Amino acid sequence: MKKIIIFLLLFSFNSVKAIENIKIDNQDLNPYFNKSIKTYNYFTNNNYIYIDVKPSKNENNDYSGKYELNEMETDIKIDNYLIRVFKNYDKNYVNESYIKWLTIDGYNINFDKNIHEYEITINDEKELNINYELSNQDDKLVIFGNGNFNKSDNIIKIVLNDNTTYIVHAYKTIKVSSIKNEIVIKELNPLKKEIIKIIIITISCTLVFLFYHLLFVKKTHYHI
Repeated sequence: MKKIIIFLLLFSFNSVKAIENIKIDNQDLNPYFNKSIKTYNYFTNNNYIYIDVKPSKNENNDYSGKYELNEMETDIKIDNYLIRVFKNYDKNYVNESYIKWLTIDGYNINFDKNIHEYEITINDEKELNINYELSNQDDKLVIFGNGNFNKSDNIIKIVLNDNTTYIVHAYKTIKVSSIKNEIVIKELNPLKKEIIKIIIITISCTLVFLFYHLLFVKKTHYHI
């Protein structure tokens, strides 16, 4: 039991709960470090590199230090991140995975592979038409949340190779429509006006005649 407790304590001290930045030989990674990007490339002609891992809080970690490199490629695992170090290697021949371009029909997001969050305001679309091109044909891209937009903030996730995520906040405008009673007055031509006048006069005369007949004629007939 004591051994288990000691192991857990050592593990808690050595693990990094959150990484703020990673640098190699005091240089930034490619692409720049982002918590949502899990794979990076680094090129060097040296036999060794020094990795500096900066945690979010003042925590101890075993990742910072000197690393010996293989002849061509060395894969270094740091927590949930993978750093591929290429020694004496031409950058142009590296099979790097990334999204070359990405567009959404009807919207301008100015996609940049190093920017992982975007915002658009949609109308009444049930689904957005998302177009893209990948750097490698063997890469896999999956889109989640594109459709059934029934919230003010609909989150669309674009995931490349299960380790690189882009997020699009699709804000839906809520239109409040008010119903008003509108009276539309249409101008009538002179002929229609005259016909309406004749109809009104005829009806009025008929009503007056019936009223006179009921009031006076029936009374006179009764007295006789």
